[in-house]
Amino acid sequence: MSKRDKKIEVSVKDIERRHQPVQQIFIGKKLIGEVVADGNRFKALLTADESEFYVRSQEEGLETVLQQYHLHQA
Repeated sequence: MSKRDKKIEVSVKDIERRHQPVQQIFIGKKLIGEVVADGNRFKALLTADESEFYVRSQEEGLETVLQQYHLHQA
């Protein structure tokens, strides 16, 4: 028997915090992480365990948050 693919709704909301753009990443209605500009780089924050990852772009930050979330979820 083959596994069925689960459809997961991922959404990104752009907000502004302290005059700085922030991307909030949601799975369903649950906030799983954020990507914040940090000088020339970006900081990807995973909300579950407050992990921080420094990346070169917003896209890389989004990918990192999703990868880390799926890697560490129970």
